[in-house]
Amino acid sequence: MRAALLALVALALLTACGPNRTDDSLTESDAYDRVESYIRRAITALPADARLQAASAPSSTACKGEQQGRVIVTSTYFVRGLADDNEHFDTLLTWWQAHDFELLDDLRPKRHYVWVQNTKDSFRMSLRDNSYGELLLSAESPCLTAG
Repeated sequence: MRAALLALVALALLTACGPNRTDDSLTESDAYDRVESYIRRAITALPADARLQAASAPSSTACKGEQQGRVIVTSTYFVRGLADDNEHFDTLLTWWQAHDFELLDDLRPKRHYVWVQNTKDSFRMSLRDNSYGELLLSAESPCLTAG
């Protein structure tokens, strides 16, 4: 039941920014800095062999279900030097929980995917694998006014 409820909440949050996903004081530039900072800080929880490689350029995309001019800033990196191992997901989940993140979704054991949200600023992070067994670490901002 809890898993179904979490999945429903996650789906609702993915399809619209919603009232808890907005921050009128946060600038787009600040959001770029913060997603990068969260990624750089989180990687320190993993073994020393872990290194980041950009999976794509940081970007901003329109918030779904919001007025024009509202965006979410995202950044995604491959985590190189580590095997796709459940232990790394547990390690990051422990780090996130110690740094004010709460669990939104954990698809293990079916798939290596953990998604969290910061309780103070609504930034989200995830660690997931892809079909090649590569690990990807991502961060995204709440909805904010573009510019």
